[in-house]
Amino acid sequence: MTAEAGGGAETFSTRTAARILAVTPERIRYWVKRNLVRPLNLGGRNYRFAFNDLLEMRMAKELLGTRQHIDPIQRTLERVRALVDPERSVTSLKLVNDEGRIVVRDGPVLIEAETGQLIFDFERSYQPGKVEDGFGPARVRERFEEARRVADEDPLKALTIYSELVGREPGNFEAHMRLATLLEREGDLAGAMRHLLGAATIIPASADVHLKLGLLYRKKDEHQNALRSFQRTLECDPTNVEAHRNAAEIYEAIGRKRDSQRHLSAIHRLIKGD
Repeated sequence: MTAEAGGGAETFSTRTAARILAVTPERIRYWVKRNLVRPLNLGGRNYRFAFNDLLEMRMAKELLGTRQHIDPIQRTLERVRALVDPERSVTSLKLVNDEGRIVVRDGPVLIEAETGQLIFDFERSYQPGKVEDGFGPARVRERFEEARRVADEDPLKALTIYSELVGREPGNFEAHMRLATLLEREGDLAGAMRHLLGAATIIPASADVHLKLGLLYRKKDEHQNALRSFQRTLECDPTNVEAHRNAAEIYEAIGRKRDSQRHLSAIHRLIKGD
């Protein structure tokens, strides 16, 4: 059910994609059957979807609300794929829903996908959700704030923004942390783990990232890894009550009562000190 990192990019299971797009898994499987989207097939119906697959499916979902049949949309997306050089990723194009038609933006060029007609863009402007080439700290912060605002109602857009920022700035600690939080919320534990580990590499002394790692390891029932992360949290911040509590609970569960009591005593001292 979780999405995983594959080939350096996030991929998503059918159920995770369905949650993000707010559709049923059956609808996604129907779109795959109709060749509307071409996921990686791991055998049977174990599909994996890339970001661009989700973007195409979201566009299909929007357009299907105004059309009775899937055929026109299928032809449109086939034409979009034909516009791209075989060695070039489809994600290099931007698909825009312009009052019921799909418009493809390729740099300064606009093309109506279903007809192939060139469109003159007299009012070229900044495209929301797309990180521009020449962006500085102010633009990065603007992108972060936009992703934060839309994360609940449009997680795909937030995931895309954070992913683009991380791709451009691999050393951006906050981008890794926010992406990890969103991926975990969407059920992608493997992707969340990858970005938390990336954040830990960037700032090894962050108690917050080690605590999140410990909680994620615990969710995955990896007790020893969780304990190591909670211990690292306490090395960075000896007063972290949540790390003590989680460590105590794990030690209790695996029968190491003396170690559990040690952390419970630490919690008592910290609370009493407050």
